[in-house]
Amino acid sequence: MDKFLKMGKDYLFMTVGCFIYAFAVNYFYVSNHLAEGGVTGIALIIFYLFKTPVGVTYFVVNIPLLILGWKMLGKDFIIKTLYGTLMMSLALDLTSKANGVVEDTMLASLYGGFIGGIGLGIIFLCGGSTGGTDIIARIMSKYKGIAVGKAMLVLDVIVLSAVAFLFGKEVFMHTLIAAVVLTKTIDFIQEGMDKAKAVTIISKKSDLLKEELMKETERGVTILNGVGAYTDRSLDVIYCVVSKYQITKVKRIVKGIDSRAFLTITDVSEVLGEGFKNIKDE
Repeated sequence: MDKFLKMGKDYLFMTVGCFIYAFAVNYFYVSNHLAEGGVTGIALIIFYLFKTPVGVTYFVVNIPLLILGWKMLGKDFIIKTLYGTLMMSLALDLTSKANGVVEDTMLASLYGGFIGGIGLGIIFLCGGSTGGTDIIARIMSKYKGIAVGKAMLVLDVIVLSAVAFLFGKEVFMHTLIAAVVLTKTIDFIQEGMDKAKAVTIISKKSDLLKEELMKETERGVTILNGVGAYTDRSLDVIYCVVSKYQITKVKRIVKGIDSRAFLTITDVSEVLGEGFKNIKDE
């Protein structure tokens, strides 16, 4: 039963995400004669040139990409992608009358990229896709470890090069701004809300530090065995992961107990486990 509820929730949010993105495309992009990257960009280019419905073109161009995704990403992913592709095609047609003409094209670029990124980010969070270059980006993410947003940006630039040739540099530059905002928004929705900080501390007062860190942050602490290369002496290395809002408190604790401690702080994109997101939800 839980499996079906989760599946239903995924498809519901995918639908919402499709309509948010489709609204952004029609309201901000089409109304202000902006383009887009990926398959949506191809569909828009064909629309501007031949007035072919964006939703229909979007679906037709996706057919060979869906076949590729089926082979490389598996049946489960493609089932969601097929649904996402069909829903996106429908959403693009249903929102085609949305008109958001503005005098400042820069604003249209910024808002279009931001709202469109929210829509695609929601879809990706559900493990779905809208087809198109999303499929290629997912393949690059799975096999090359490249962030989905960054992979999409590279693919978008390729399509946008055609936009520059056909419609001029101003349309290209505004559309590129929208593409950057869109990809940053996608990455934030996928990773930003779960971002944390990994802290590594080398100190002669590790016993005091670990107790104070656990008490003040309510986070677990791991003690690693280390050896100083110069002194050849054994030492304890403290490792802990805290939320980005707790990092100032951690630095104050370390400074108050051992101002001579060596401390490194690195970004963590996602944390699964006690105190953070439950790994069972993944």
